[in-house]
Amino acid sequence: MAFLHPIRLLLLSFLLWLAFFLVIPTEYLYSGSAFYPLTTLIFYTASFVVGFYSLRQPKQFSADYIGNLNLKSKKLSFLFFVLGGIGVLVKLYAGFFVTRIYAARNTALLREELFGQEFSSGAFGVIGALLFPFAVICMLLAWYNFKNYNKIYLAFATLIGIYPIIDTFFLGGRTTMVLLGGTIFVTVLFGLKHHTNYRLSRITFRNITFLAYPKFLNRKRMWIPILLLLVLFVSYSVKVISGRLAEFNYDNTLLVWEELHEVQIDDDFQEHVESLPKKDRDLEIGLYSLKHYFAHGIFEYIRLVNHLEKTSGYYYGMYEFHVFFKFFRPFGLSVPSFSEINKISYKPAVYTTFWGPFYIDFGLFGIAVIFIWGRYVRKVYARALIGHPAYVIFYGYLATIILASFFLNFLLGSSSYYLFGFIVAILLFKIRIDGPELKNREA
Repeated sequence: MAFLHPIRLLLLSFLLWLAFFLVIPTEYLYSGSAFYPLTTLIFYTASFVVGFYSLRQPKQFSADYIGNLNLKSKKLSFLFFVLGGIGVLVKLYAGFFVTRIYAARNTALLREELFGQEFSSGAFGVIGALLFPFAVICMLLAWYNFKNYNKIYLAFATLIGIYPIIDTFFLGGRTTMVLLGGTIFVTVLFGLKHHTNYRLSRITFRNITFLAYPKFLNRKRMWIPILLLLVLFVSYSVKVISGRLAEFNYDNTLLVWEELHEVQIDDDFQEHVESLPKKDRDLEIGLYSLKHYFAHGIFEYIRLVNHLEKTSGYYYGMYEFHVFFKFFRPFGLSVPSFSEINKISYKPAVYTTFWGPFYIDFGLFGIAVIFIWGRYVRKVYARALIGHPAYVIFYGYLATIILASFFLNFLLGSSSYYLFGFIVAILLFKIRIDGPELKNREA
């Protein structure tokens, strides 16, 4: 699974950013020098790489042990099915009868109103937020070890596991769909490798491999559905952008975006867009928005770093992992809302790469935090390679985060609930399976 190596994914993330930056007909504007922000960005990236390689090969498990572990993991999978099912039911109840977002005529407007209103659905929101990630974990475990489960269980696990994707689709979101889609894709690749041991196709030049991928993706029955999904996602994204633009009723969208995004859009492109019929114009603007989605993160990072006065950080974890801090409120701790601490940002609701939130929290000290993060990613990756189910599904999540590093931070916000779910899953594996199994073998 070397083609899913974290450092390769990080490099691919940069190359994807570079490709979209080169094709978008836009100049990104910012005040001040880009030297210091880009220097910190380089140090953050290098710190992750050094941290990754600084960890010696983590303790491994035998193939026999992993085989038994995969069989015993069914019990935990059933537990996650129950917890996740309860979480999904609670989320559905809250959506229909508490926030009423599923019953709203205009879900986009209600979604904007509820954004930032923490615990807007009360106790139901807390319970649902903590439990529904286990529905995804249950589905991932079932798909990874699909040969160990019957078709009925696989169907029900999938039914509750795809709820977050359906929920995001219904509410007009995209980031959760991409995060979970990437996690599922990586987990399935690990599962197929575990059960079928597929071969790789390589793109090489002068004996240097630039890209490797599973050979079965060359088959029409594989790449046609994948291509279709990509086309559907792009079409969906364009529709979402068109719907949001209709709500704001802009006369000239690109001119508004020039001011809002602080960019200079090429005159030729603007003239071309304005000459198109409305339907084609909306499509062109939607495609431009997708390019901006991938390209703007580094420039927003430059603006953010130049905007912040302190280089030593502000919140030391509260910004990045705010969803966890707010659970201390019932114990009498004063925890500001995310909208309050987000006032420190140069601009709210924009992506500042993976490292932007860490710079807000820790400043230059974040370089040390990312070093530790790199070491932990290596531990997870190493154990995923040998087939430990808890680490396989967790790495699917981390791999997607790393691949998006130069665009956005998937750990920020409600996506952290999945991080909570994966960590709990690993702890339960250690308590219920890993620990007892190792003791029996030592005895």
